[in-house]
Amino acid sequence: MTIHVMLDIETYGKGSFAAIRTIGAVKFNPNHHAESLDELMSTTERFHVRVDLKSCFAAGLQADADTIEWWEVVKRDNARAAILAMEKVDLYNALTGFAEWYGEDDSVPVWGNGATFDNVIVLNAYGRCNLPRPWSYKADRCFRTLKEMWPEVEPTDVGTAHGALDDALAQAWWMQRIVRHMRVGYRDAL
Repeated sequence: MTIHVMLDIETYGKGSFAAIRTIGAVKFNPNHHAESLDELMSTTERFHVRVDLKSCFAAGLQADADTIEWWEVVKRDNARAAILAMEKVDLYNALTGFAEWYGEDDSVPVWGNGATFDNVIVLNAYGRCNLPRPWSYKADRCFRTLKEMWPEVEPTDVGTAHGALDDALAQAWWMQRIVRHMRVGYRDAL
């Protein structure tokens, strides 16, 4: 079975060294099309952690005022409440926990929502903590590029918007539908 990782993070900034608020990820098979969220959830391994902001600052990661203000908007109350309900873990332990969850095969593809966001920020955090990167540079993938190539495949909301784990699940489900759409379209073109 083909396994990929869909990674989503929430941050306190937009730059490549942004302080990380939460890390959410799922292991999934992009070639399988889950008919429901329940089916997807029953076939995925999940990782979710809230990162202590002070530990991000200690590692040299940064926050910006615009992003902090963005988090304070009323429509993000549910996401903030869900995050605040989680126990905080320092950055080093969050990253080592993610690496253990990811596993030893550094060729497992890791999809982030943007070529310069999720994956880059997490890998920069590994560097700041003097930890080895868990996946090879050859395993980096950009979900934003894939979804923009097939705009006719619409996203489906899962859980709380801006909840890293819920967003990772939504993106994995979306990707499964894109892959299915690509295959059907390819067969129709023959």
